[in-house]
Amino acid sequence: MTDGLLDNIIELEKRIQAEVTAEQARAEEWQVRELSSLLGECADTRTIDEARCRGVLAEQEEQLKGEGIALEEAASAWCQRLLALNDEVLRDVLKRHLAAVLPGGDYDHPHGQS
Repeated sequence: MTDGLLDNIIELEKRIQAEVTAEQARAEEWQVRELSSLLGECADTRTIDEARCRGVLAEQEEQLKGEGIALEEAASAWCQRLLALNDEVLRDVLKRHLAAVLPGGDYDHPHGQS
C-alpha cells in the first residue's frame, strides 16, 4: 500500500509540475500581449502628443510673427518721426544732453576764455 501511495504522490507531483509549467507559459503569453498592447498605446499617445505640440508651436509661431510685425511697424514709425525732426530741434536736444553730461553748466571753457 505504501508503494501505491508513493506512486500517487509522484503522479500528483508530476501533474502539479505540468500545471505550473502550463501556467508559466500562459503568464509569458499574457506578458507578451500586455507589452504589445502597452507599446501600441505608448505609440498612439506619442503621436497625439507630438501633433498637439506641433499645433501649439504653430500657434505660438503665428503669435510671435504678429508681434514681430507690430514691433517692426512701431520701429519704422519711430524712425519716420526721428527723420522728420529738423536740425533746430535736434540741436536743442543735444544741448540739453550735453549740459547734463558736461561739468560747469553754461561755462564750457575751463581756462576762462569764451
